[in-house]
Amino acid sequence: MNPDVRTPVPAPLLEFQLTLRAPAGISPAALLGSYDGYVNAPGPPVAAVHRAVPMREVAGWRLGADITVPLGEPPFPLLVYLHGGGWVMGAPHTHRRLATELAALGLLVVSVDYRRAPKHRFPAAVEDAEFAVDWAAGQAAEFGGDPSRILVGGDSAGANLAACVLTGTTAGRSVSAALLLYGVYDYHRALPVLAPSLAGHEAHTQLYLPAGDFEAVRGDPRLSPEGHGAGMPPTLVAVGGRDPLREESTAFAAHLAEVGVSHELVVLDGAPHAFLQLPTHPAHDEGLAAIEGFLRRHGLLRPTGDS
Repeated sequence: MNPDVRTPVPAPLLEFQLTLRAPAGISPAALLGSYDGYVNAPGPPVAAVHRAVPMREVAGWRLGADITVPLGEPPFPLLVYLHGGGWVMGAPHTHRRLATELAALGLLVVSVDYRRAPKHRFPAAVEDAEFAVDWAAGQAAEFGGDPSRILVGGDSAGANLAACVLTGTTAGRSVSAALLLYGVYDYHRALPVLAPSLAGHEAHTQLYLPAGDFEAVRGDPRLSPEGHGAGMPPTLVAVGGRDPLREESTAFAAHLAEVGVSHELVVLDGAPHAFLQLPTHPAHDEGLAAIEGFLRRHGLLRPTGDS
């Protein structure tokens, strides 16, 4: 059932998104999974959802994507979306309501099921994200996507991957815009905040980087895109005012300003981390409105009223 707008955000879920720390005795994955019915209550109508569309097999992983098709007449702007979860959790399934909400704006959403740590450590997820952008450019037209209007976006760790794709490769040259939602842009700087989800903040405890590469990859654009943003497409950087990772977004936006990248920084007062997955939090609708406004200002959506 769709949560009533009067339904408060479940208190333990809100507390987690304000602190990124789960209560003693339960893992972050288990806590988030216990509120799936709230986070992924049915979203707005869409034309179709194609589950687990195959892209390739790599290192024993079947790389694929859920593709959500909006209502209306194609072609649609194409959003390659990378879900959050600290590089160790999450999947297109955990973000299925958000995918329909983004599709309801008029986007064909390709939600990528990239490789996750600790079984598949850095740079596996980045390589999958890069491949997914190329795949979508060549294949998504059969689902109604417009390869001349490609966007890359994601939330939290997924925003990190999106930014890494656009700063560390040539993919940004063919991308129309980036949607970066409460992301991580300097891994080592953010690690103390992320440590509860990554099993620690030391080289041998954290789960994303191979321990032997922990120091060698400091500043690598495939890991920490801050400092490498020149040449990025127009970018929306959105974050909650009470997100424990807020400074990641404000610092990255400052970097984009320094290198002359067209961007908008949106800080939603009072909002926690992952507000777009809290459907009855006020920042949820504010965040979607910010995304829609950004896309309209850059001519990436049809004018209101067009069929």
